Amino acid sequence: MASLMEELIQTLDAEEKCYSQLIPIEEEKTRAIIANDLETLQDITVREHDLVDETSALENKRERVAIDIATVLGRDPKTITLEQIASVLKNQPADQKKLQEVHDRLRRTVSRLQELNNQNKQLLKEAIDMVEYNMSTRMSSGSSNYSSDASEVAGMAPQHGMFDAKQ
Repeated sequence: MASLMEELIQTLDAEEKCYSQLIPIEEEKTRAIIANDLETLQDITVREHDLVDETSALENKRERVAIDIATVLGRDPKTITLEQIASVLKNQPADQKKLQEVHDRLRRTVSRLQELNNQNKQLLKEAIDMVEYNMSTRMSSGSSNYSSDASEVAGMAPQHGMFDAKQ
């Protein structure tokens, strides 16, 4: 059981470090969205993808370890929480403290990451809304080249298709 607890603590610590690495990337993403810097956004997406893959692998490992701990404790693996696992460690205060500290750090880091993600989501929505507004304004201002029936371009004679059936 002690080795499972140590593995859980190490996995949570590694997971928190990965999420921490995402925070400055998300902050950079905010600046890139505001600056409408698509090249930087593309670069950020690649870096995010790599870290997300790493955190997904760590989450899977954490879930496997938690299932193993639940099995050893005779608890339901589907409902066991880190708080419940920590409460089992009451006779091992050093391990209990380590688990609680890494869990608290992880919770704070994920919370900050969620704030940044929500902010970036809102900025992207506003950017899309602005593009849609600009497009609809241009279309309604008569700057298009289409006639009122929109079947042919105004001022241009109808042209045959690329292939002439008479040939």
